[in-house]
Amino acid sequence: MLRSIQWKLVMMYLLVILVAIQVIGFYFIQRVNEHFLNSFQDKVSGQVMVLSDVLPRYLSDNGDHHDSTTDLDYLADSFANVAGAEINIINANSILLATSGNKTFIGQKNLQTEVTRALLGTRVEAIKVDPTNNQRYLYLSVPVKKASQTLGVVYCIAPLSSVYQTIHDITVIFYTGTGLAVLLTGLLVILLSRTITNPIVEITKKAGAMARGDFDQEVSVKSEDEIGQLGEMFNTLSRRLREALNENAQEKDKLEAILEHMSDGVVAIGSDGRILLANAAAAKLLGADDPDQLLEKPMNSVIVLADSDEADTSSLLNGEHEFTLGNPSGRILHAYAASFRSSNEERGAVIVLRDVTEQEQEDRARRDFVANVSHEIRTPLTTIKSYIEALEDGAVDSPSHARKFLSVIHTETDRMVRMVSDLLQLSRLDSGRESWKFDPHNLRELVQNACFRFAMQLQRREVSLAFEVPSNLNVNVDADKLDQVFDNLISNAIKYTPDGGRIRVIAYRPSGKFILVQVVDNGIGIPKHDLPQIFNRFYRVDKARSRAAGGTGLGLSIARQIVEVHGGQIQIDSEEGKGTAVSFTLPVGTGGSGA
Repeated sequence: MLRSIQWKLVMMYLLVILVAIQVIGFYFIQRVNEHFLNSFQDKVSGQVMVLSDVLPRYLSDNGDHHDSTTDLDYLADSFANVAGAEINIINANSILLATSGNKTFIGQKNLQTEVTRALLGTRVEAIKVDPTNNQRYLYLSVPVKKASQTLGVVYCIAPLSSVYQTIHDITVIFYTGTGLAVLLTGLLVILLSRTITNPIVEITKKAGAMARGDFDQEVSVKSEDEIGQLGEMFNTLSRRLREALNENAQEKDKLEAILEHMSDGVVAIGSDGRILLANAAAAKLLGADDPDQLLEKPMNSVIVLADSDEADTSSLLNGEHEFTLGNPSGRILHAYAASFRSSNEERGAVIVLRDVTEQEQEDRARRDFVANVSHEIRTPLTTIKSYIEALEDGAVDSPSHARKFLSVIHTETDRMVRMVSDLLQLSRLDSGRESWKFDPHNLRELVQNACFRFAMQLQRREVSLAFEVPSNLNVNVDADKLDQVFDNLISNAIKYTPDGGRIRVIAYRPSGKFILVQVVDNGIGIPKHDLPQIFNRFYRVDKARSRAAGGTGLGLSIARQIVEVHGGQIQIDSEEGKGTAVSFTLPVGTGGSGA
């Protein structure tokens, strides 16, 4: 109970009140005691003094007057009734002449100390406790004088029980009133303390709710005093805390959204080398299905470098590095690390991982492309230059040699023109500057026209070309670009099919959205290890034969880009010595139906 501030306030106020009442009561009782004793003493003393003034004429004749005894008895009884005390009249010889008490002692000597001292002319007053009944009595001895002669003593014995009873009654009344006052005051203090403690209790409960995570708390302010100001400050603090938490939540959501949708991987590592945070991109790059799988794992167990990389994994925590992963993906990653310091002075680092595999491949392809272009152009230029030098050296004078040399120069020039045209078209396709015109066309008519353009070449090679295309297949394509695809594929099939071979162009509709077109031959085929690079620019399986046939090595690359722009896909299936099948898809045009 004493843990409650309300009861502490009640006890404190009650203790203060009790101490104050005790001080007041002590002073009050002392003053009451003094007042009643002094009043009683003054009353008794007054009566005794009056009696002492009356007695000299009775004591001066030494008791010889015949009425003196009767008068003294009467005086003793009268003053005793008024004073409320026992009156004893004693002469100068210490003999009791009259008393209001026990008459049997009359005529006997009284040798009390107070009497003896009074006979010496000194007034004696004392309060003593009677051991027989344990009661207090006022003993007063007043000498009876005539001039300077002491004639006798008025000895008064006054019981103080009535005085002390009165004082006791007053004390009981006082303390009873005090008790009632303390009780009422306690009730008032409890009620008043609630006006202080109830707001504090409410604030405490609200603060406890906030400590448990419920920050939507407000306290009611019912006054403008310090408690009310505390409530206002609590409400202000609560509002600002909610605003701060909302801002933190928004920033956290922003950070999570940024990390979640970043294409680069982000990994945060603690001072012990374990992963504290990772986003989805980092999990994908490091071969994990979910970012949670990376948490608390040592960095060395997640980022394993390839054998060719000399740098240790710990070196990734400083600066920038580029490395190749040792996992089966073999991805090339660029890592940038920045250290950070947490509130407890522990150091860590944030590593940003960027997949530069495609960039490296593109850079490599660009370098290879430049090298291939330089090589492909240098070869015909060298040939042309050689034959021109031969003509300048005198071959021009020989008509047969001149015509032969000029024919070679013409052939190499045509190959260079075709190469430059193909390069220009690839450049337009790469940059998106190629113009397109998509219209519905009948696929059979397009295939038929393409086959007719190779009739003379097929006849010289004795190669048969047949097409199996239903007449009800319509496609939504750019006819000129699709003609270029057919020209490249049929031309390649003729080049690599021996004399007497067979070529087929097949088309059908396997689904409701696409039409599949295949160019199939029974030529020399393509080795299996060459198939992944077959669509690369300037890539040739048989380089010598390709140049002899006038190929530039760009036809399949152009065909692939044209098909992809149409929304289709192209692929090659081949087996060395048995033939090749090139398949690509085209979108269905309006009016088409299934075969």
